[in-house]
Amino acid sequence: MKNDFVNLILSMLFPNRCPYCKKIIQYGMTECEDCLQELYGTPRKTVTSAGIPCIAPFAYQAKVRDSLIDFKFRGNAFNARSYAKAVCHAIEYYELLDNFDIITFVPLSKERRHERGFDQSELTAKYVGELLHKQSKALLQKTRQNKNQHDLNLSERIMNVKGVYAAVNTEFIKNRNILLMDDIATTGNTLAECCRILKENGAGNIICAAIAISGAV
Repeated sequence: MKNDFVNLILSMLFPNRCPYCKKIIQYGMTECEDCLQELYGTPRKTVTSAGIPCIAPFAYQAKVRDSLIDFKFRGNAFNARSYAKAVCHAIEYYELLDNFDIITFVPLSKERRHERGFDQSELTAKYVGELLHKQSKALLQKTRQNKNQHDLNLSERIMNVKGVYAAVNTEFIKNRNILLMDDIATTGNTLAECCRILKENGAGNIICAAIAISGAV
């Protein structure tokens, strides 16, 4: 109760804003009603150019694109709560809730995480786990900083992710069905490499999900 009261006072002094249009929103809300109605349509479901099936609540365009830029590069971590709710909507829409028992994410490097102050995919995965009452766990680590995928062509992207990720907490991987989360799915090469490592370490079924799917998929 005390924490709820403190959060209420803080929300009055420093009100949250809708991640998509920047309107001030009421305490307890994660986005405004207008954006909720506008953006919550049929979730995306595609197979990336790397052959990875992936679901996402949004296309990477317009308000969602601007929101994700704020999230990743301007430290607006509050946005993750809205994204998590939207990802849960996509999971429920495609009736995938019973198809996985643990949630993990495509990790940032230590350097990039320190630079941003948080790992955007980890934070979203955590909130998805809380909403779905599923465990969220780091099962991968990024062993070195590679080039940004969006700066490369298709063949370069494939090579750019090789040898970049490694498995951790392997006791949570073997024979587990996993939801693997990323922030934005483009060609899917990063997801494909992470799926390969999880499979090599004994994972069962893997479902890939992102906050948004790029038109490049």
